[in-house]
Amino acid sequence: MNYLNSILPLLHIHENYLNEKICDEIVEYAEKRPNIFRDRSKEYIKYGIDGEIGNYYAAEIDNRSLIPLWEKYFKNLEFDGLTPTEVQLNKYSEGSFIPPHKDEGIAFHTISIPLQTNNDNYLIFGESEVYSEGINIDKAEKEGKIKVFRDKKGYGYRFEGTQPIHWVPPVKSNRYSLVVIF
Repeated sequence: MNYLNSILPLLHIHENYLNEKICDEIVEYAEKRPNIFRDRSKEYIKYGIDGEIGNYYAAEIDNRSLIPLWEKYFKNLEFDGLTPTEVQLNKYSEGSFIPPHKDEGIAFHTISIPLQTNNDNYLIFGESEVYSEGINIDKAEKEGKIKVFRDKKGYGYRFEGTQPIHWVPPVKSNRYSLVVIF
């Protein structure tokens, strides 16, 4: 069995997990406050499985930071009877990326939510060689090496546990997304 087939049962799509109005409000909040973000290539560095460092920005949303967003959208959010242990708002400029990695820590469910629709930006799960060897994404998807989730505003792309290898290839345009960990 190839790697993708072993993780496919852990991957799920939740259409309209957040409604479009909420997505727009969060993007507007972020764009008015560019100083809320930390450069993840310098702080809280996310290393890929091959040691590569990602190039993107992130802001934590919880009861101590970005409290208005926490109170309005996430404090009472539940999934499978669980409340969020962490919410992260990610910001990408054109060319920004997160290399293939496995998440650390304890997570029952992680839900990635694009805040805009753009078929040229996506989240990928599967064989990291597709990234490291520069294999064409469409070809790798057709060959069953990767699963591509194209950015669709408000959709929740959920994976279970911390083992699935995933990444965001260099984005083609500015991108905002949320990562909610339960």
